[in-house]
Amino acid sequence: MLVAIAERLDAWVVERNLEARAEGMLTHPPCTIHLLGQTALLELGVPLRLAVTNDVDVHANYGAAIEAELRRLLKQAGKELDPLGEEVWMPRETRYQRLYAGEFVTLKVADADAVLISKALKAPRKNRALIVEYLARGATPRFMQLAHKYRVDLEAFL
Repeated sequence: MLVAIAERLDAWVVERNLEARAEGMLTHPPCTIHLLGQTALLELGVPLRLAVTNDVDVHANYGAAIEAELRRLLKQAGKELDPLGEEVWMPRETRYQRLYAGEFVTLKVADADAVLISKALKAPRKNRALIVEYLARGATPRFMQLAHKYRVDLEAFL
C-alpha cells in the first residue's frame, strides 16, 4: 500500500515541478522517505502478530509541501503521518531496503532487527508482547548483537 502512495506522491512532485519550471519558480528536490516502526514491520511482512496501526512513522528529507501531500495521500488510505515520527530512535546500523524509486521520491524501509531493537529499547512495556513473541520464535544473531551493543535488557522480556 505504501509503495502505491509513494508512486502517487512522486507523480504529484513531477507535476508540481513541471508547473514550477514553466513559471520560472523553484522546483522540489528529490527526497527519501524511510519507513520505521510498526509500519515497517507490516511492509516487510514480518511473521509476528502485529497490531494494525494507522500511524506511519517516517524519517524524511522532504519540504513542507511534499509532507502535506503525503499526509493527504495517507489520509485517503485511512492512515496518518505520525507527527512524532522524526523523533523515532533507530540504531546507526539500521539497514534500509528500497521499496520504490521514482523520479523524485524514494521509499525505503528499515530492517526488522533494527525496528525491533528500537521498540525493545525505547518502549519496552508497550512492545513487550511483540518482543516476547520474537524471542520465542528465535531472534537473529544480528538482533542479539544489537541488543548487546545497545544494552537492551532481554531478560525483562522472559
